[in-house]
Amino acid sequence: MIKQKSIILLLFIAFMSIGTLPALAQDSLRDYQRGWYVGLGGGTSFGQATFRSITERQTHVGFQAGVFGGYQFSRLFSLEALATMGRQKQTSLDCDPFWLSKDGDISFAPVLGKQGNYYRDLEAKTSWIRFGLQPNFDVLSLFTKPTTKWSLNLSPQVSAVTTRTKHLAEGYENEFKRQWHFGVGGQGSLGYRVAENFGLQLYGGITCLTGDRFDNIPKYKHKSNLIYEAGLKLAYHFGKSIKSKPVFEAPVIATEPEPVVEQLPVVEEQPVIEKQLVVEDQPVENATPKAEATVDLPTIYFAHNSHRLTQKEADKLNAVAEMLKAQPDVTLSINGYASKTGSAGYNLRLTQLRAGTVKMLLKRRGIDGHRLHPVIGKGIDRKAPTGKEARRVELMMNEK
Repeated sequence: MIKQKSIILLLFIAFMSIGTLPALAQDSLRDYQRGWYVGLGGGTSFGQATFRSITERQTHVGFQAGVFGGYQFSRLFSLEALATMGRQKQTSLDCDPFWLSKDGDISFAPVLGKQGNYYRDLEAKTSWIRFGLQPNFDVLSLFTKPTTKWSLNLSPQVSAVTTRTKHLAEGYENEFKRQWHFGVGGQGSLGYRVAENFGLQLYGGITCLTGDRFDNIPKYKHKSNLIYEAGLKLAYHFGKSIKSKPVFEAPVIATEPEPVVEQLPVVEEQPVIEKQLVVEDQPVENATPKAEATVDLPTIYFAHNSHRLTQKEADKLNAVAEMLKAQPDVTLSINGYASKTGSAGYNLRLTQLRAGTVKMLLKRRGIDGHRLHPVIGKGIDRKAPTGKEARRVELMMNEK
Protein backbone atom coordinates (compact mmCIF):
# COMPACT_ATOMS: atom_id res chain seq x y z
CA MET A 1 0.00 0.00 0.00
CA ILE A 2 2.78 2.44 0.89
CA LYS A 3 4.58 1.63 -2.35
CA GLN A 4 1.41 2.29 -4.36
CA LYS A 5 0.86 5.62 -2.61
CA SER A 6 4.46 6.62 -3.32
CA ILE A 7 4.09 5.83 -7.03
CA ILE A 8 0.81 7.78 -7.21
CA LEU A 9 2.46 10.76 -5.50
CA LEU A 10 5.38 10.61 -7.93
CA LEU A 11 3.07 10.51 -10.94
CA PHE A 12 1.13 13.46 -9.59
CA ILE A 13 4.33 15.50 -9.23
CA ALA A 14 5.45 14.50 -12.72
CA PHE A 15 2.15 15.44 -14.38
CA MET A 16 2.01 18.73 -12.49
CA SER A 17 5.57 19.49 -13.58
CA ILE A 18 4.83 18.64 -17.21
CA GLY A 19 1.87 20.98 -17.02
CA THR A 20 4.24 23.88 -16.37
CA LEU A 21 6.32 23.25 -19.51
CA PRO A 22 4.41 25.79 -21.68
CA ALA A 23 5.86 28.49 -19.46
CA LEU A 24 9.29 27.65 -20.87
CA ALA A 25 8.50 29.65 -24.00
CA GLN A 26 7.69 32.74 -21.93
CA ASP A 27 10.65 32.15 -19.67
CA SER A 28 13.01 32.58 -22.62
CA LEU A 29 12.20 36.29 -22.51
CA ARG A 30 13.42 36.62 -18.96
CA ASP A 31 16.94 37.54 -18.05
CA TYR A 32 17.93 34.61 -15.86
CA GLN A 33 21.25 32.90 -15.42
CA ARG A 34 21.65 29.84 -17.65
CA GLY A 35 24.51 27.37 -17.61
CA TRP A 36 26.21 24.61 -15.68
CA TYR A 37 26.28 24.15 -11.92
CA VAL A 38 27.79 21.68 -9.44
CA GLY A 39 27.36 21.14 -5.73
CA LEU A 40 27.57 19.13 -2.53
CA GLY A 41 24.80 17.90 -0.26
CA GLY A 42 24.33 16.03 2.96
CA GLY A 43 21.96 15.32 5.83
CA THR A 44 19.93 12.54 7.41
CA SER A 45 18.75 9.17 6.09
CA PHE A 46 15.99 6.78 7.16
CA GLY A 47 15.01 3.33 5.91
CA GLN A 48 11.68 1.53 5.78
CA ALA A 49 11.46 -2.10 4.73
CA THR A 50 10.48 -5.07 6.91
CA PHE A 51 12.72 -3.43 9.53
CA ARG A 52 12.44 0.34 10.09
CA SER A 53 14.63 3.23 11.19
CA ILE A 54 11.59 4.60 13.02
CA THR A 55 9.82 2.16 15.34
CA GLU A 56 7.64 2.31 18.45
CA ARG A 57 10.70 1.82 20.61
CA GLN A 58 13.39 3.98 19.03
CA THR A 59 14.30 6.21 16.07
CA HIS A 60 17.66 5.60 14.36
CA VAL A 61 18.91 8.64 12.44
CA GLY A 62 21.32 7.78 9.66
CA PHE A 63 23.38 10.05 7.45
CA GLN A 64 23.86 10.60 3.74
CA ALA A 65 26.08 12.78 1.54
CA GLY A 66 26.71 13.22 -2.15
CA VAL A 67 27.60 15.33 -5.16
CA PHE A 68 25.45 16.63 -8.00
CA GLY A 69 25.71 18.64 -11.16
CA GLY A 70 23.42 19.86 -13.89
CA TYR A 71 22.45 22.46 -16.43
CA GLN A 72 20.02 25.35 -15.88
CA PHE A 73 18.05 25.70 -19.13
CA SER A 74 15.76 28.45 -17.85
CA ARG A 75 14.47 29.91 -14.65
CA LEU A 76 11.81 27.20 -14.59
CA PHE A 77 13.71 24.09 -15.67
CA SER A 78 17.03 22.38 -14.99
CA LEU A 79 18.29 18.82 -15.41
CA GLU A 80 20.49 17.28 -12.72
CA ALA A 81 22.57 14.11 -12.21
CA LEU A 82 23.54 13.01 -8.71
CA ALA A 83 25.47 10.39 -6.76
CA THR A 84 24.81 9.90 -3.05
CA MET A 85 25.70 7.41 -0.36
CA GLY A 86 24.24 6.80 3.05
CA ARG A 87 24.10 4.56 6.08
CA GLN A 88 21.29 3.76 8.50
CA LYS A 89 20.18 1.27 11.15
CA GLN A 90 16.80 -0.51 11.31
CA THR A 91 15.03 -2.61 13.92
CA SER A 92 11.73 -4.50 14.00
CA LEU A 93 8.29 -3.16 14.80
CA ASP A 94 6.44 -4.42 17.86
CA CYS A 95 3.93 -6.09 15.55
CA ASP A 96 6.64 -8.44 14.20
CA PRO A 97 6.91 -11.28 16.79
CA PHE A 98 8.73 -13.56 14.38
CA TRP A 99 11.72 -15.85 14.59
CA LEU A 100 14.11 -15.87 11.62
CA SER A 101 16.40 -18.80 10.95
CA LYS A 102 19.77 -18.32 9.26
CA ASP A 103 18.47 -19.99 6.11
CA GLY A 104 15.60 -17.43 5.85
CA ASP A 105 12.65 -19.44 7.20
CA ILE A 106 10.13 -17.45 9.26
CA SER A 107 8.20 -18.87 12.21
CA PHE A 108 6.68 -17.73 15.47
CA ALA A 109 9.07 -19.84 17.54
CA PRO A 110 12.53 -21.37 17.16
CA VAL A 111 12.73 -24.48 14.96
CA LEU A 112 14.54 -27.52 16.26
CA GLY A 113 17.84 -28.14 14.53
CA LYS A 114 18.13 -24.59 13.18
CA GLN A 115 19.91 -21.50 14.36
CA GLY A 116 18.27 -18.10 14.25
CA ASN A 117 17.03 -15.06 16.16
CA TYR A 118 13.81 -13.36 17.10
CA TYR A 119 13.14 -10.16 15.14
CA ARG A 120 13.14 -8.19 18.38
CA ASP A 121 16.74 -9.27 19.01
CA LEU A 122 17.99 -8.35 15.53
CA GLU A 123 19.10 -5.06 14.09
CA ALA A 124 20.05 -4.38 10.48
CA LYS A 125 22.70 -1.91 9.38
CA THR A 126 22.38 -0.88 5.75
CA SER A 127 24.70 1.14 3.54
CA TRP A 128 23.53 2.36 0.12
CA ILE A 129 24.79 4.17 -2.96
CA ARG A 130 22.46 5.83 -5.43
CA PHE A 131 23.04 7.15 -8.96
CA GLY A 132 20.12 9.28 -10.08
CA LEU A 133 18.78 11.66 -12.69
CA GLN A 134 16.11 14.27 -12.00
CA PRO A 135 14.51 17.27 -13.74
CA ASN A 136 13.91 20.25 -11.46
CA PHE A 137 10.84 22.46 -11.92
CA ASP A 138 10.89 25.76 -10.04
CA VAL A 139 7.15 26.29 -9.60
CA LEU A 140 7.77 29.50 -7.64
CA SER A 141 9.09 31.11 -10.84
CA LEU A 142 5.55 31.03 -12.26
CA PHE A 143 4.29 33.44 -9.59
CA THR A 144 7.23 35.70 -8.68
CA LYS A 145 9.37 38.35 -10.33
CA PRO A 146 12.23 37.07 -12.50
CA THR A 147 14.81 38.67 -10.21
CA THR A 148 13.69 36.84 -7.05
CA LYS A 149 16.36 34.89 -5.19
CA TRP A 150 13.94 32.24 -3.90
CA SER A 151 13.05 28.96 -5.60
CA LEU A 152 10.69 26.07 -4.87
CA ASN A 153 11.62 22.95 -6.83
CA LEU A 154 9.66 19.76 -7.47
CA SER A 155 11.94 17.02 -8.82
CA PRO A 156 10.79 13.59 -10.04
CA GLN A 157 13.70 11.14 -9.96
CA VAL A 158 14.81 7.80 -11.37
CA SER A 159 17.88 6.03 -10.02
CA ALA A 160 19.93 2.87 -9.67
CA VAL A 161 20.52 1.98 -6.02
CA THR A 162 22.85 -0.60 -4.56
CA THR A 163 22.39 -1.72 -0.94
CA ARG A 164 24.32 -3.93 1.44
CA THR A 165 23.01 -4.99 4.83
CA LYS A 166 24.52 -6.64 7.92
CA HIS A 167 22.40 -8.38 10.59
CA LEU A 168 23.61 -8.09 14.16
CA ALA A 169 22.52 -9.72 17.42
CA GLU A 170 24.23 -10.77 20.61
CA GLY A 171 26.96 -13.18 19.51
CA TYR A 172 25.67 -13.11 15.93
CA GLU A 173 26.71 -11.26 12.75
CA ASN A 174 25.78 -11.93 9.13
CA GLU A 175 26.63 -9.68 6.19
CA PHE A 176 24.70 -10.22 2.95
CA LYS A 177 25.75 -9.76 -0.65
CA ARG A 178 25.20 -6.44 -2.36
CA GLN A 179 21.80 -5.95 -4.02
CA TRP A 180 20.84 -3.69 -6.94
CA HIS A 181 17.48 -1.94 -7.15
CA PHE A 182 15.71 0.32 -9.61
CA GLY A 183 14.57 3.40 -7.73
CA VAL A 184 11.64 5.73 -8.42
CA GLY A 185 10.95 8.78 -6.28
CA GLY A 186 11.36 12.49 -6.02
CA GLN A 187 12.60 15.48 -4.08
CA GLY A 188 11.17 18.80 -2.96
CA SER A 189 13.44 21.72 -2.09
CA LEU A 190 13.29 25.34 -0.98
CA GLY A 191 16.25 27.34 -2.28
CA TYR A 192 17.81 30.78 -1.88
CA ARG A 193 20.57 32.43 -3.92
CA VAL A 194 22.89 33.54 -1.11
CA ALA A 195 25.48 35.14 -3.44
CA GLU A 196 26.03 35.83 -7.12
CA ASN A 197 27.15 32.28 -7.89
CA PHE A 198 26.11 30.31 -4.81
CA GLY A 199 22.73 28.80 -4.00
CA LEU A 200 21.54 26.98 -0.87
CA GLN A 201 18.68 24.47 -0.75
CA LEU A 202 16.81 22.75 2.07
CA TYR A 203 15.46 19.49 0.62
CA GLY A 204 13.67 16.26 1.42
CA GLY A 205 13.15 13.18 -0.72
CA ILE A 206 11.89 9.63 -0.99
CA THR A 207 13.04 6.68 -3.12
CA CYS A 208 10.96 3.54 -3.64
CA LEU A 209 13.12 0.48 -4.38
CA THR A 210 12.12 -2.49 -6.50
CA GLY A 211 13.09 -6.09 -5.75
CA ASP A 212 13.83 -7.68 -2.39
CA ARG A 213 13.75 -5.76 0.90
CA PHE A 214 17.00 -3.81 1.23
CA ASP A 215 17.33 -5.03 4.85
CA ASN A 216 17.38 -8.68 3.67
CA ILE A 217 14.46 -9.57 5.92
CA PRO A 218 11.96 -11.78 4.02
CA LYS A 219 8.77 -10.02 2.97
CA TYR A 220 5.98 -11.22 5.17
CA LYS A 221 3.62 -8.58 6.56
CA HIS A 222 5.20 -5.20 5.79
CA LYS A 223 5.89 -4.73 2.08
CA SER A 224 7.43 -1.26 1.94
CA ASN A 225 10.94 -0.78 0.56
CA LEU A 226 11.75 2.93 0.95
CA ILE A 227 14.65 5.25 1.66
CA TYR A 228 13.96 8.74 3.01
CA GLU A 229 16.43 11.60 3.10
CA ALA A 230 16.62 15.25 4.09
CA GLY A 231 19.37 17.83 4.29
CA LEU A 232 21.11 20.82 2.74
CA LYS A 233 22.59 21.32 -0.74
CA LEU A 234 25.13 23.98 -1.72
CA ALA A 235 25.47 24.70 -5.45
CA TYR A 236 27.96 26.78 -7.42
CA HIS A 237 26.62 28.27 -10.66
CA PHE A 238 29.13 29.07 -13.38
CA GLY A 239 28.74 32.29 -15.33
CA LYS A 240 27.35 35.73 -14.66
CA SER A 241 25.14 36.88 -11.84
CA ILE A 242 21.38 36.77 -12.22
CA LYS A 243 21.55 40.53 -11.60
CA SER A 244 23.50 41.08 -14.81
CA LYS A 245 20.85 43.40 -16.30
CA PRO A 246 17.31 44.67 -15.61
CA VAL A 247 14.41 42.50 -16.62
CA PHE A 248 11.02 43.31 -18.10
CA GLU A 249 8.42 41.00 -19.53
CA ALA A 250 7.78 41.23 -23.26
CA PRO A 251 5.59 44.27 -24.06
CA VAL A 252 2.74 44.55 -26.50
CA ILE A 253 3.85 46.69 -29.43
CA ALA A 254 1.98 49.85 -30.38
CA THR A 255 -0.04 50.11 -27.20
CA GLU A 256 0.19 52.90 -24.70
CA PRO A 257 1.97 51.94 -21.46
CA GLU A 258 0.88 52.97 -18.02
CA PRO A 259 1.87 56.59 -17.27
CA VAL A 260 5.33 56.99 -15.84
CA VAL A 261 5.05 58.63 -12.44
CA GLU A 262 7.89 61.03 -11.75
CA GLN A 263 8.44 64.43 -10.25
CA LEU A 264 9.52 66.99 -12.78
CA PRO A 265 11.76 68.67 -13.40
CA VAL A 266 14.43 66.01 -12.90
CA VAL A 267 17.87 67.54 -13.02
CA GLU A 268 20.77 65.17 -13.56
CA GLU A 269 24.46 65.97 -13.56
CA GLN A 270 26.09 66.55 -16.95
CA PRO A 271 22.95 66.28 -19.08
CA VAL A 272 23.30 65.13 -22.64
CA ILE A 273 23.40 68.21 -24.87
CA GLU A 274 21.85 67.47 -28.19
CA LYS A 275 20.14 69.30 -31.06
CA GLN A 276 18.39 72.42 -29.76
CA LEU A 277 14.84 73.48 -30.43
CA VAL A 278 14.63 75.91 -33.37
CA VAL A 279 11.75 78.37 -33.34
CA GLU A 280 11.22 80.54 -36.39
CA ASP A 281 11.25 84.29 -35.85
CA GLN A 282 8.19 86.44 -36.30
CA PRO A 283 7.59 87.63 -39.88
CA VAL A 284 9.62 90.62 -40.98
CA GLU A 285 7.98 93.97 -41.41
CA ASN A 286 5.68 94.41 -44.44
CA ALA A 287 5.41 90.60 -44.88
CA THR A 288 2.07 88.83 -44.87
CA PRO A 289 1.41 87.79 -41.25
CA LYS A 290 1.00 84.12 -40.47
CA ALA A 291 -1.96 82.89 -38.54
CA GLU A 292 -0.09 80.10 -36.84
CA ALA A 293 3.34 79.65 -35.35
CA THR A 294 5.55 76.92 -36.78
CA VAL A 295 8.18 74.88 -35.03
CA ASP A 296 10.84 72.39 -36.04
CA LEU A 297 10.06 69.35 -33.92
CA PRO A 298 12.99 68.57 -31.66
CA THR A 299 14.50 65.18 -30.91
CA ILE A 300 14.28 64.29 -27.21
CA TYR A 301 17.33 62.47 -25.84
CA PHE A 302 17.57 60.19 -22.80
CA ALA A 303 20.37 58.96 -20.57
CA HIS A 304 21.58 55.36 -20.74
CA ASN A 305 19.10 52.79 -19.40
CA SER A 306 16.60 55.51 -18.36
CA HIS A 307 13.20 56.91 -19.35
CA ARG A 308 13.65 60.05 -17.22
CA LEU A 309 14.45 63.40 -18.81
CA THR A 310 16.94 66.06 -17.85
CA GLN A 311 15.53 69.55 -17.39
CA LYS A 312 17.15 70.67 -20.63
CA GLU A 313 15.43 67.94 -22.66
CA ALA A 314 12.09 68.44 -20.89
CA ASP A 315 12.18 72.18 -21.75
CA LYS A 316 12.17 71.30 -25.46
CA LEU A 317 8.56 70.24 -25.09
CA ASN A 318 7.42 73.75 -24.14
CA ALA A 319 7.67 74.99 -27.72
CA VAL A 320 6.07 71.80 -29.03
CA ALA A 321 3.09 72.35 -26.73
CA GLU A 322 2.75 75.97 -27.88
CA MET A 323 2.82 74.89 -31.53
CA LEU A 324 0.10 72.29 -30.94
CA LYS A 325 -2.08 74.86 -29.16
CA ALA A 326 -1.64 77.26 -32.08
CA GLN A 327 -2.48 74.58 -34.66
CA PRO A 328 -5.49 72.61 -33.37
CA ASP A 329 -5.73 70.48 -36.53
CA VAL A 330 -2.31 68.93 -36.02
CA THR A 331 -1.83 65.60 -34.28
CA LEU A 332 1.45 64.10 -33.16
CA SER A 333 3.10 60.68 -33.46
CA ILE A 334 5.64 59.73 -30.77
CA ASN A 335 8.25 57.03 -31.44
CA GLY A 336 10.89 55.81 -29.00
CA TYR A 337 14.31 54.30 -29.74
CA ALA A 338 17.13 52.66 -27.76
CA SER A 339 20.83 51.86 -28.13
CA LYS A 340 22.32 48.38 -28.65
CA THR A 341 23.15 47.76 -24.97
CA GLY A 342 20.89 45.10 -23.41
CA SER A 343 18.49 42.52 -24.78
CA ALA A 344 15.98 43.24 -27.55
CA GLY A 345 13.00 42.53 -25.28
CA TYR A 346 14.21 44.87 -22.56
CA ASN A 347 14.99 47.69 -24.98
CA LEU A 348 11.60 47.36 -26.68
CA ARG A 349 9.91 47.94 -23.35
CA LEU A 350 12.29 50.80 -22.50
CA THR A 351 11.51 52.62 -25.77
CA GLN A 352 7.79 52.43 -24.98
CA LEU A 353 8.45 53.95 -21.57
CA ARG A 354 10.50 56.75 -23.12
CA ALA A 355 7.74 57.58 -25.63
CA GLY A 356 5.19 57.36 -22.83
CA THR A 357 7.18 59.87 -20.75
CA VAL A 358 7.13 62.42 -23.60
CA LYS A 359 3.37 61.95 -24.13
CA MET A 360 2.69 62.39 -20.42
CA LEU A 361 4.72 65.63 -20.28
CA LEU A 362 2.87 67.06 -23.29
CA LYS A 363 -0.46 66.28 -21.61
CA ARG A 364 0.79 68.09 -18.51
CA ARG A 365 1.42 71.09 -20.72
CA GLY A 366 -2.25 71.20 -21.74
CA ILE A 367 -2.33 69.01 -24.87
CA ASP A 368 -5.39 66.79 -25.29
CA GLY A 369 -4.38 63.13 -25.26
CA HIS A 370 -6.56 62.45 -28.33
CA ARG A 371 -4.15 64.57 -30.38
CA LEU A 372 -1.24 62.37 -29.34
CA HIS A 373 -1.27 59.06 -31.18
CA PRO A 374 -0.61 55.85 -29.17
CA VAL A 375 3.09 55.73 -28.45
CA ILE A 376 5.25 53.23 -30.31
CA GLY A 377 8.41 51.60 -29.00
CA LYS A 378 10.69 50.94 -31.94
CA GLY A 379 13.31 49.08 -29.93
CA ILE A 380 17.00 49.13 -30.80
CA ASP A 381 18.16 51.58 -33.50
CA ARG A 382 21.12 49.75 -35.02
CA LYS A 383 21.70 52.45 -37.65
CA ALA A 384 22.37 55.28 -35.21
CA PRO A 385 26.01 56.49 -35.33
CA THR A 386 26.38 56.54 -31.54
CA GLY A 387 24.56 55.26 -28.48
CA LYS A 388 23.67 58.82 -27.41
CA GLU A 389 21.93 59.49 -30.72
CA ALA A 390 20.08 56.17 -30.51
CA ARG A 391 18.57 56.85 -27.06
CA ARG A 392 15.82 59.23 -28.20
CA VAL A 393 12.17 59.98 -28.93
CA GLU A 394 11.17 61.40 -32.32
CA LEU A 395 8.04 63.53 -32.88
CA MET A 396 6.15 63.64 -36.19
CA MET A 397 3.26 65.94 -37.14
CA ASN A 398 0.12 64.55 -38.74
CA GLU A 399 -2.34 67.03 -40.22
CA LYS A 400 -6.03 66.11 -40.18
